[in-house]
Amino acid sequence: MIPIRARLENSAVTFGCWVTIGSPHSAEIVGQAGFDWVIIDTQHGGLAEAQLLPMFQALDLTGTPALVRVPWNDEALIMRAADLGAAGVVVPMVNTPQDALRAVQALRYPPQGIRSFGPVRNYYSADGQSEDPLCLVMIETAEALENLDAIADTPGLDGLLVGPVDLALSMGHGLSLEAPAPVLDAIGRVAGICREKGLICASVALGMANAAEQLSRGVRMLSSGADSLFLRRAAAQEVQELRALDADGKGPA
Repeated sequence: MIPIRARLENSAVTFGCWVTIGSPHSAEIVGQAGFDWVIIDTQHGGLAEAQLLPMFQALDLTGTPALVRVPWNDEALIMRAADLGAAGVVVPMVNTPQDALRAVQALRYPPQGIRSFGPVRNYYSADGQSEDPLCLVMIETAEALENLDAIADTPGLDGLLVGPVDLALSMGHGLSLEAPAPVLDAIGRVAGICREKGLICASVALGMANAAEQLSRGVRMLSSGADSLFLRRAAAQEVQELRALDADGKGPA
């Protein structure tokens, strides 16, 4: 497997998706699709921590690095995800530099952090690839935008991941899967800060047109879609094509 850091360093742009179904089988299928990485979502996805290990093992077979979005900025949750083999951890609702430092320190061993060592996976070692996970914190509130420079200066932080829907809500634009202009401007601002600080700028695409817009504004690590959405879309397309075979609704003659 090509380590995720190498993928990010060697490519101008990388693409991934969300894994929300708690199944090693579906994780393996997504891993074979060709994404550069995936993010297993334990914040909003329908899966529990106990399902992470077999999902990591399935994704390892496909050579696709798997990050984990933890449910909250909690040291125990971050450490557990890392111990089970996450290539990186995505931490939601980081609003202050103190929040960012808490996330980073939970993921790093002393003296950089407070993480304790536990060789859960059989390839773990004190200096192994899996022991250098990415730390991405989410920028998804107006408060986080106000503190953006200070958050980006957090030692040990690898990148910022914009949550455009929650950000739009926090900025007063209501619940919508269309990113309004102020949110796109905010994404551009995050991308600029990331370039300045040498950080990864990540975000979530809201359709292909939105993906193109975000890439043009400087996003370099972009997620698009989720396993559950892919399944629904493919199933709906199959039904639509079948119904077209019986266009008059009368069935066989």
